[in-house]
Amino acid sequence: MTDDGVAHRALQYLLRSTGTPEITTNNLLQALLDEDTMLRAAFLEELSQLTGVDLRDCRVEREAYRSDATGKRSFRDFLISSGTNTRAIVETKIDSALTSEDQVTRYLDQLDEGGALILVTRQPLVRGLAVQASGQLGNTLPIRNGVHRTALRGREVLVLSWGRLLRAIVDPAGKPFPDLVALAAAIEELPAFVPFTPLIQDIAVGQAVTQIVDVAYELCAALPARLEEAGVDYDWISRTQKWGRAVWVSLAILGHEIWVGYDSEHWSRTPGDPLHPETGGPTAAFPSPFWVSRHADEPRRAVKEVELRRRARLDGLGVALPLQAPLGTSFDAVLESLLDQAVRHIAGLSTALHADPQALAEFRAADTQELAPQDEELGELIPGSRRRSK
Repeated sequence: MTDDGVAHRALQYLLRSTGTPEITTNNLLQALLDEDTMLRAAFLEELSQLTGVDLRDCRVEREAYRSDATGKRSFRDFLISSGTNTRAIVETKIDSALTSEDQVTRYLDQLDEGGALILVTRQPLVRGLAVQASGQLGNTLPIRNGVHRTALRGREVLVLSWGRLLRAIVDPAGKPFPDLVALAAAIEELPAFVPFTPLIQDIAVGQAVTQIVDVAYELCAALPARLEEAGVDYDWISRTQKWGRAVWVSLAILGHEIWVGYDSEHWSRTPGDPLHPETGGPTAAFPSPFWVSRHADEPRRAVKEVELRRRARLDGLGVALPLQAPLGTSFDAVLESLLDQAVRHIAGLSTALHADPQALAEFRAADTQELAPQDEELGELIPGSRRRSK
């Protein structure tokens, strides 16, 4: 194995073993910037080339924070400044999404006019982070040369990978810095499994997960009656289903099947992640354990073409919705909020589908037996009241 290979594997172990890979990565990068003036100059040169903002005379400050007028603190991973002017902010991620619903807009407001906000994450997460940033900004971030970017209010916003940034930093002879190449390799090749931290030893975490499951069961149990009360037109709804990672009910509207409930995999994803179409389109919504979405498993062969067409139709209607649980309130208030969000969303889907001539014609022409769910685990299906009367 080459020296570079040893270095990046050692770094990889270090990043994961600390339990806080993002902080460790940033501290390592800052140490390199502090110790090597040539590397720091090259770092600022590359940021200048990327953003179109001249940052070559700036200083780099690690983990600077600022409190706004409301007292809310913003911790900037790297603050790039000149005198009292905030020229750029570099916000880094390893495994996480944006940490608040206004993080991008808040940081943008802290930049002087003509400044730049640079969001950096691992390559598999770049598109998801760009989508989330787009949702907060209300601007798309088209990609060019591996960088998502947009301009807003006289400021630049960029989203790119660690590898794209670190490997482009070169010395005056045009050669990359071995330490940065090793760091980029360590970051981009981190294993998917995130080692446990002391968080897993906190009973509050176990209590939160337990409560999530309890809320999900109540949500699923109460949903049929609430849909009936709201007069929502649907075909059928299943009994509550469960497996190790999820608690949900399935329901159909003109044969279009969706699910409502708790799913840990959806909870672990950024809403609007393009790599996972079932998480929906661009949104500023927080990740959530509770969702309305469509199924993403392989359709039955006999109805595959029809099912894929219906899923595409649901996607076009924005079927995926992370239900936002209110914080700091009672069980009943949380349940009521989730039910209200779910029912309103399902009602909107039902109205749109019943107004779609193609959806109606397709459903009326379909063979009832062929399109009925075949999964025995669904158990007895509860027909909607309007469907029972038809």
